[in-house]
Order: sequence, then structure tokens, then C-alpha cells
Amino acid sequence: MLRIITEQYGNTYRLELHGTVGGEGIGVLERHWLSILDKSPSALITVGLSNVEFTDLHGEQLFQRMAERGVAFDGTGCMNRYVIEKLTAVSRLP
Repeated sequence: MLRIITEQYGNTYRLELHGTVGGEGIGVLERHWLSILDKSPSALITVGLSNVEFTDLHGEQLFQRMAERGVAFDGTGCMNRYVIEKLTAVSRLP
């Protein structure tokens, strides 16, 4: 199960994720993210992963699509830092 807590400050959004990024939660997160971009195409979005317990392959693929569109990620925890490092490394490629 995935819970998304959204905070908005002007054009800046923070999505704090809690739980598992997998299964039905992926579609929920993707629709939520895209709805923000629909309302505000220039929104600055950061996703917090500190409270994520598990991310499956499809969740990582969604994170990759989000990163390619400018979403930033932060968080603590060994696995979450690993996921963030993978996203950061890919986004640095030419």
C-alpha cells in the first residue's frame, strides 16, 4: 500500500511517499504526478523516499520517467539511497 502526502508552496511540490511503491500504487503515483503537471507544467517537484519500505521494478521505472521530466528525489535508508543514486547517475548521462 502506498500513501502520498503532498505539500505545495507556490509552484513547488513535495510528495512524501509512505509504504510500498509497487502494484496499484504505481498507477496512483503516476496519475497524481501527472495531474500536478497538468495544472502547473512548470512545477518543481521533489519526491521524498525516506518512508518507502520497498520499490519494485515498475516503481523504479516510474521514478526514472519522473526523473527524466525533472523530478528530484531525496531520502534516507540504504535501499532508498541506492535507488536515488541510480536515478542520479542516469540523469547525468549525456
